[in-house]
Amino acid sequence: MAEVPTISITNPELESQDLNMTSPVTPSPPGSPTVFDVVKNMEALDRDDMYENDPTAADFPETPTPTPNHDHTADKSDSQVAPVSQEQEQQHQSPHPPEESTPTTESTTPTVTESDPQDQPSLNVREFYQNKAILLTGATGFVGKALLWKLLSLDVRKIFILLRTGQRRPGSAFQRIKEDILTNKAFVALRRSMGPTLFDRMIRDKVCAMEGDLAMPGLGLSEEDRKTLVKDTNIVLHCAATVDGNERLDMAVKVNVLGTLNLIELANECMTLTAFIHLSPLQMAPGSSAFEDRLLPIPSQESPHVILSTILSSSFEDLPAIFDDYKRYYPDTYLFSKSLVEHLIISEVERKRSNGGYQYPVAIMRSSPIGPSANEPLVGWADGVNGANGTLLLTGRGVRVIQPGGGNANADIVPVDFVVRMILGCAVSITPPSSSAFDTPIPDVDAFNEQRSSTPTPSTVSSPTNSTAPAIRDSGSSAEEATSVSHMSMESRASSKTSVRPLSIEGPMGAVFPYMYHITTANMRCLPWRIAYEPIRQYWTKATKINLPPAQSYFTSSAGGLNRARTVMNSIRSYMGNNGNVPPTASTSSDRTRKRSSQQRLSRQIDKATKLSWTMKSFYKPSSNNAVDINAAGLRRHLQSTELDPYCLVPEDADHSFWVNYFLNASYGIHYFIHLEPDLRLPVPLSGWSCALQSYDYVQGNDSVRLIDRPAQSAVFTADQISRRIGRMVAQVKDALETNAVSRTPQDDERWLGDMDDSLDDWCQDGAVFNSDKEIRMVLGKWRKKVGSNDDRVKIVVLNDKRVNQAINQITVNAGVQKQTAVNEAMKILVRMSERTQLQFVWFASYFLKNLFDDMFDNVRIQEESIRRIRAATLGKRVVYVPVTKSILDPLLVWYIAIRYHLPVPAFACDEALAQLGPISDIYRLAGAYYIKRDRQKRSPLNTAVMAAYTQVLLREHGALSIYMEKARSRTGKYQEPYDDGLIEMVVESTLQSNQTRSPAVSRVASLESNSNSSPPASPDTPSSIGSPTMSIDSSTGGNGFTRKSAHKDVFIVPINITYENMPELPYLLDELLDQHQPASVKQSNAPAPPMQNVMRPSEAKDKRTNALNGPDVQRKFGRVLMGIGPLVSVQDAAEELQRSSSGSVVDPAEESMLVKKITEEIQTNQRKALIVSPVSLVASIILYGRATGGVCFGKMKDMAEWLRAEVIMRDFQIDWQEGEDVDAVVLYAFRLLDETKNIIVEGKEITDDTNIRVNDHADNVMTLSYYANQATDVFLLDAFFAVVYLSFTEDKVIEDEFMDRFRFLAQMLEREFVLTWDIDQQFNNVLSMYEARKVIRRSRTDETGTTSHLILAANMESNPVRYEQLIFLASLLYPTIDSYWITSCSLSALDAVPMLPRSIVPLLAQWIATHLITGRRTIYREVLSTESSRTAADMFMTLGFLTEIQAKEKLSPDAQILLHELGIPTTEMLIQLSGQNSDGGQTEVSPVDPEGMMKALMAQIQMNRANSNMADLCQQIDTYRLGAMTQRETFQNKQVFQKCLKQIKGILQANTASFAKKRQVDLPENEEKLVQLVYALRTSSAPSVDRSSSTAQARALRRVSEAYNLRHY
Repeated sequence: MAEVPTISITNPELESQDLNMTSPVTPSPPGSPTVFDVVKNMEALDRDDMYENDPTAADFPETPTPTPNHDHTADKSDSQVAPVSQEQEQQHQSPHPPEESTPTTESTTPTVTESDPQDQPSLNVREFYQNKAILLTGATGFVGKALLWKLLSLDVRKIFILLRTGQRRPGSAFQRIKEDILTNKAFVALRRSMGPTLFDRMIRDKVCAMEGDLAMPGLGLSEEDRKTLVKDTNIVLHCAATVDGNERLDMAVKVNVLGTLNLIELANECMTLTAFIHLSPLQMAPGSSAFEDRLLPIPSQESPHVILSTILSSSFEDLPAIFDDYKRYYPDTYLFSKSLVEHLIISEVERKRSNGGYQYPVAIMRSSPIGPSANEPLVGWADGVNGANGTLLLTGRGVRVIQPGGGNANADIVPVDFVVRMILGCAVSITPPSSSAFDTPIPDVDAFNEQRSSTPTPSTVSSPTNSTAPAIRDSGSSAEEATSVSHMSMESRASSKTSVRPLSIEGPMGAVFPYMYHITTANMRCLPWRIAYEPIRQYWTKATKINLPPAQSYFTSSAGGLNRARTVMNSIRSYMGNNGNVPPTASTSSDRTRKRSSQQRLSRQIDKATKLSWTMKSFYKPSSNNAVDINAAGLRRHLQSTELDPYCLVPEDADHSFWVNYFLNASYGIHYFIHLEPDLRLPVPLSGWSCALQSYDYVQGNDSVRLIDRPAQSAVFTADQISRRIGRMVAQVKDALETNAVSRTPQDDERWLGDMDDSLDDWCQDGAVFNSDKEIRMVLGKWRKKVGSNDDRVKIVVLNDKRVNQAINQITVNAGVQKQTAVNEAMKILVRMSERTQLQFVWFASYFLKNLFDDMFDNVRIQEESIRRIRAATLGKRVVYVPVTKSILDPLLVWYIAIRYHLPVPAFACDEALAQLGPISDIYRLAGAYYIKRDRQKRSPLNTAVMAAYTQVLLREHGALSIYMEKARSRTGKYQEPYDDGLIEMVVESTLQSNQTRSPAVSRVASLESNSNSSPPASPDTPSSIGSPTMSIDSSTGGNGFTRKSAHKDVFIVPINITYENMPELPYLLDELLDQHQPASVKQSNAPAPPMQNVMRPSEAKDKRTNALNGPDVQRKFGRVLMGIGPLVSVQDAAEELQRSSSGSVVDPAEESMLVKKITEEIQTNQRKALIVSPVSLVASIILYGRATGGVCFGKMKDMAEWLRAEVIMRDFQIDWQEGEDVDAVVLYAFRLLDETKNIIVEGKEITDDTNIRVNDHADNVMTLSYYANQATDVFLLDAFFAVVYLSFTEDKVIEDEFMDRFRFLAQMLEREFVLTWDIDQQFNNVLSMYEARKVIRRSRTDETGTTSHLILAANMESNPVRYEQLIFLASLLYPTIDSYWITSCSLSALDAVPMLPRSIVPLLAQWIATHLITGRRTIYREVLSTESSRTAADMFMTLGFLTEIQAKEKLSPDAQILLHELGIPTTEMLIQLSGQNSDGGQTEVSPVDPEGMMKALMAQIQMNRANSNMADLCQQIDTYRLGAMTQRETFQNKQVFQKCLKQIKGILQANTASFAKKRQVDLPENEEKLVQLVYALRTSSAPSVDRSSSTAQARALRRVSEAYNLRHY
């Protein structure tokens, strides 16, 4: 016969793959945590330099997995895991059903004859593999790659890899290693974690590629290579095979049978062989169990050798007839050939025993289908579409590969890293057999008896060969799943529902050789396919928007099975979209190229998976068979606590949650590693985290559905109508959220109200609302009543509140009105303020919010420990949730989390302005919002009293509130100062004081309510605690003193920090930040003229770019929401601590104010501790950092991201980035959320490590990235201050006191910007010690007393470039803010021309100056256009003593006040002016003789008396901290900038046109006229609303503002 090309060594799937180092997304995942540390310190950024400079460095780091006890030896005879006999096995069979046994009993996991692992000598895996040489076949396949990766982490001497080359694979064998192996993400990640130099040296020294072919005589090896293998090989790992069941019979036999025999022939020649491991599929015949001492019989009278010879010598025409004799028992050539080779291996062992030859250890590892990794080399790593991999891919595209009748069959998928550890552990454990005392496995003659005696049942799926073969289990095809113990371990372990049933074993088992091990999860509580299908469906539905049928519809007898034509058509539809059309996506040309390539790749993969799926068809049929894994269970226990412990990957007590998460990650692995979709992230949360959008009962394996997870049962509307209705409502809320309800029409409101009425009516008629579990309703507080609430009782309590009575009496006395009138006004305030929800509305709101968040976000995550802490702390207590204010959704998210996890569900306080947001306000109301006036100046004393009384009633009656401390949402992503609205003070009062007493009227109302059908509600405590309803109102009072702790329930405040990976309202917030919205208080009649033509605002430009790229109505999600919970704050504990530290009483107003301040600071501190860092923030900060260098290459960006991740963890913050998660996926995912097509410029069609990435340098684009970067700035804030000060020096040696002075001034100047509450001296010492340990600075003791007086700045571009660049990055986090303050100080040069300015005009002035400095390239930071930073800067300059303020009506004439009012400046406006010596107009000269001396003198002057410094000096001082300020300081360019800004302002005032006052025919003093004219010029230029013909200068200024907003770098 002619030689036929084979695929003996390689995975056939790889034949058509074109993997190279310049693939569209260069694979660079992070290293596994069990092999190499991933960027644990800063040096990791440049490992090449590190190792090249250190010739003594180790070859590579050791794995940080659990290490064995090195006191024990590695004697294999002491650590052998022997097979067990039948009698021994029967001793461990459970007499009871497995459901009744506990997970840890011997009935569920058979034991071996050996003693417990802790009593055995520990296996020293590393010592065993040290200096060993391994021959590995199949290294280009799935299992082979995983084995090679793991072997590289062991201290092996050499790894010989047999590779086939030829016409289809031109080039050397080592070249094929580079192309087919080292380009895989697993090895790219390993190379990144080790460093290129070390990794390349390891590959060069340890990996030896040899050209050969299993099917050729002598393996096709050269004589020299064969001699090398014979001399050096210690272990043979045989993983090569052709797994295509449709392969021709002779081809399959050549590779799988003849190739194995050729390998055994080589092994027989090896001089020092200690193990031969053969990988085989785990096959089972119908009605028969698979035992570890039996072989599946070959239905022939001929011997296996004769069968092999017959097949190899037959002609092509005779092969079908030959296979027909075996097809009934083996459905395809793959399974037949793998069974035949097992018989031949036994024959070879018997032959050697009969000849008296030496028998090296041999083991046959039979594995169930192999799936994606659990943890190694990366979480979810997969390769190829063989077996279960293809099943997961096809299932995700809507193809029915899993048979509908197989819902109860075990989803027996084994993670590939679990298999690898078993294989390598087996090589360590097995020993040569006794020369005479062993038996060989025998054929199981009863295996096929059942099908011989019965008529075969036709398969529901006909194979391409129309086979009627029995359901023999195909497990050799590779399959892949990803999950990690550290990421998926859950608190509760569900009992197993799928266990090993008692077996009836006939015939003695004895001591069997070759050793046989069954690697299966069937006895490790794996799920049935009916349950395993759900996480697969959930992942693919979310990731691809393909509507897959639920399990109850999928696993039905009427459902169609696998059909070749249907599969092909579905594969076409799957990548074209659900409707056959490509969905609209925002894409650039490079993005479209990548998506086209992705679609083509997907089509090829689906075609391969469809072809190979026929091999797996019998595996998914229902079966009652069991695989006995006695030997494998013993091996697993023997490997415990070693470097190859398989239970580190799949726990021995793996529960329902583990396997659900496993299949979620498995589907992700197929999608990311095989489909190569670039911007995906692991779907399973970090260990100990929960996804609030996942059904609680689904996670627990419960089929019941909670109210929050299902719609109301309607008697009027169908399920489809309800689904469409909720979809419309979700869309309206999203639209209102993104536009702040400004674009709604009456028709929108009418449609919304109609849908709302129908929905509420359905929920009111749903009986399940009233019959819901009492434990669930307990957390609803006063809302758990069936209808309404105790409004009358609340009104009586509020009106009898002491504070309300005092306010009413004050009105009566001072205003002379009747008391009843004041009481009626109090009632109106209360009615307008009160929340108005009830039980049915609460359940509707919870269901609606679940749908809304599921539509908007990928998931909402919270730490399970945080939930437990809240439950434990609030047991019998009251709770106040205080989130950091970032989004309108904050209170709704807190409310949803509370009701989802059975925490006390809060009513939440909102500003009255939020009542005007249309649908959002309606949802607020249904969720229990009450609207208040937060501005103290707009509240009357009566309003304040009613607000305090009602807040106290709600807190005590309902038991849970949600408030926020900031004035409004942050526009920059930074923390904000608390707003003095009195809410925290009211919470403290309600805890410590008794302002409300029980009156007879209250008692009468309570009595009436107690006689009604529904009892009054208690506080929403945890379900295990039911408080007395009478405790909600004080039954006794001790006067106006500090009430005893027993008389009041304590209040726990829960600090919350919510991280949005993508902020829904961000465009609107950025428009406000750039001051593009006309204030509502300014009437249109007083506004300037209509806008100029051809002037584009940033948001308008953004909208046009968006429409051009996206097209209309592009649907997108906003990433993840991460809810962090800080340490809880107890009000009573804080009060007691304050009392202990002071002699006063809490009743003292001063002491009470101190208590409120203390609690407020503690809340904000704990909110910061609760921050969960998103990688999106890190990537945004890196992109912005690249502005100084024109961009950052993709490879460097990944290095920096990994370094920042390590730094975040080192600072005890949490980050949403799992160990083992691919860094490429993390960064590209961040690109997608940062809106790559608009905000980021990717230079090139494909992204490689050399691709340059930079920000699209428009103001709106920069502000977007800056918002996300600022969310992570707080983590590195102290380091950033240090870095800025460090880089402000030109010398290598500085005085420590001077360093400290600069640090102190910078911290004081930016104190309000970052809401700092530091002890500056302590923080300085901390950061100095940290960077001294990192060898960035050194202390020099030079004086006689030995005190530290100098600092050596050791890091620079020459001595330590890595550290120096890290300092530059850290400083870049502050540079935009410093530039904003610098520009604000420059803009205040206007006070030299105009003695005073309205305070509100300073941000516009600074923005106008910023446009000139941007166009003049004096700053590269578009963030200086922010009006928020300049407003804070002006406030800080006033605090530092450079400015003073005065009322406008006290300084200006009435005419000037009228003109300013016309320009939008109210008469109550404060004016600012220079203070102290600044009043000289900044005329004091600054000597340029000694810049450094001047800096020191100025610093000392500022510290002693800041009022003696003029504004020019302040501008210069700030300039010293700026990027590149060292060269500017030498030429005094900063002073030139200050003077040029002054000149520009004077130019406006001296324009050859009539002033605004002259146009209004008003005569003003010169200073007032200049003031009015400057305000007029700024108003017109900032609002683009002046007629072009009115003023050429003003029109030119307007164009410059627009240009600055949309400026590009060329």
